[in-house]
Amino acid sequence: MKFFSVQSKLLAFFFILIASLLAIDILIQYNNNYLISLVNETFDTINTINRTKQDINMLNSNIQRYLVAGDSDSMLAVYGCINSIDEKLSMLENKILGKEEYLYYTNLSAIFEYLSKLVEKLVIYKKGNLPLAKVYSEYLDFSGFFKEYLEKFSEQKVKFTMEIHIKVQQQLNTIRKINIAVILIWTLFASLLSIVFSSTFTTPIINLSKVANKIAHGNLEVQLPSYSANDEVAILYNSFSNMISNIKEMVKKLEEKADLERMYAQQKIEAIKYKQALQEAELKNLQAQINPHFLFNTLNTILQIAMFENAKQTYEILLRTSNYLRYVVHNINRVVKLQEEIDNVKNYMYIYSMRFGDRIRLEIEIEEELKDLLVPCMILQPLVENAIIHGFKEKECGEIKINAKKIQDQAVIEVVDNGQGIDIETIENLKNSSFEKNKTTGIGLSNIAKRLSFFYNIQNPLSIEANPQGGTKVTIKVPFITEISQLPKQEVDTI
Repeated sequence: MKFFSVQSKLLAFFFILIASLLAIDILIQYNNNYLISLVNETFDTINTINRTKQDINMLNSNIQRYLVAGDSDSMLAVYGCINSIDEKLSMLENKILGKEEYLYYTNLSAIFEYLSKLVEKLVIYKKGNLPLAKVYSEYLDFSGFFKEYLEKFSEQKVKFTMEIHIKVQQQLNTIRKINIAVILIWTLFASLLSIVFSSTFTTPIINLSKVANKIAHGNLEVQLPSYSANDEVAILYNSFSNMISNIKEMVKKLEEKADLERMYAQQKIEAIKYKQALQEAELKNLQAQINPHFLFNTLNTILQIAMFENAKQTYEILLRTSNYLRYVVHNINRVVKLQEEIDNVKNYMYIYSMRFGDRIRLEIEIEEELKDLLVPCMILQPLVENAIIHGFKEKECGEIKINAKKIQDQAVIEVVDNGQGIDIETIENLKNSSFEKNKTTGIGLSNIAKRLSFFYNIQNPLSIEANPQGGTKVTIKVPFITEISQLPKQEVDTI
C-alpha cells in the first residue's frame, strides 16, 4: 500500500483549494485591468480627437487671418496648426483597435494630406496675388469632411469600447458565478473532509490512550484493536502494538537473565580489578619513558666526548642527529621558515648517507626570497623519506631534487625523484586520501595536505603525479607569505 502522510494530504487539499481560488481571482483581475485599460485608452483617443478638432478650427482661423493680412506670423501659425494635426493623427494611429476604426483613420489621413496640399496652394496663391476663391472654397469643403470623419472615428471608438465593455462584463459575471460555486463546493468538501479526518485520527488515538493507561498500571496483557491505514497514525498505532509485544518479550528475557546476571556479577568485579591493574601498569610504563630533555642532554654529553677525543665524523653525525631530533619533537603546529625545513631535510639526508652511503643524491634549488616563506613544520622531510622508501626500494642509486620558486603571488615547491615511479591506481588512491597506511615518520601525504589547507586556508595545496623523465613529482602550491600577520589562520604557534 502506497504511503500518504497526513501532512501531504492536508497540503495537497489546501494547495488545490488555494490554486483554484487564486486562478479565478487572477482571471477577474486580468479582465478588470483590461477593461480599465480599454476605457482609459478610449478616453485618451476621444481627448486626442477633440484636440484635433480644436486644431482644425484654429487652422481655419489662421488661414482666414493669413488671407486677409498676408503676414509671416499668420503663415507660421498656419503651418504650426498643420504640424500639430499631423502629430495627433500619428497618435490616433497607435490607438486603432478595430477594422472600422482603421477605415476611418485611412480616410482621415487621405483628407488631411489633400488638405495640407490645399493650404500650400493657398499660401502660394496669396504670395502670387492669384485668385483664391475656388481653392479656398475647396479647402472649406475638405475641412468639413475632416471634422465629419473625426466625429465618425470618435463614435466608432466609443461603440467599439462599449461592445468590448459589455463582453468583458459578461465574462466577469460568469467568472463571479463560477467563483461562488467553487467556494460553496470547497466549503462543503472541506466540511466533509474535516469530519472524515477527525474520525480517522481520533478513533485510533482514543484506543491508544486507553491501552497506554492500562500498561502504565502494569497490565501488559492488553491487546489493541486492529486498524489499517496508510498514514502516520497507522504507523504510530502498529508501532505501539509492536512495542507492547516487545515489552512482554523483554520482560521475560530480563527475568531469565536475572540469575545469570547475579552469577556473572563476581566475575565482572574481578575483571574490573584486572583492568585497574592494567591501567596502573600502563601508567607506570608511560612514566618510565625517556624524557626528550634527558635525551638531548645525553647527546650533548656524547658530543662533548667526541669533540674531546677529536672524532670529527662521530661529532658531525651526533650533531646532525641532535638537531634533527630537536626539530622533530617540537610542537608540529608551529610556523617555520622554508630555510629551516630545507636544513632539516639536509640533516636527515646526512644521517641517511651515514647509514646507507651516497646511493641517493639530494639537489636543492631555492630562490633567495623563498627562504623566508612561512610554512607549517615537517612538510618536506616526510616527502623526501617517502621518495626514498617507495621510490628507491628496488634501485641501487638515484636522485631527489627540491625546487622552490615564486610564480606571481604563489610559492611553488617541487619534490622530484627519478625512482621506480608510481602507477595510476596509486595516484588515484593518494588523491582520495587513502595513502594514510603508507606513512613513514608518522606524517602521511594526506596529513601534510590537510595541514597546508588549514594553514593557508586554501583547497588542494598538494598534488602528486608521475614524472615524465621517470619517478614521481610532488608539487606544493601555496600563497607567498613571509609575515605571520599575513597568515589567514592565527591559531598556529609562532616561530
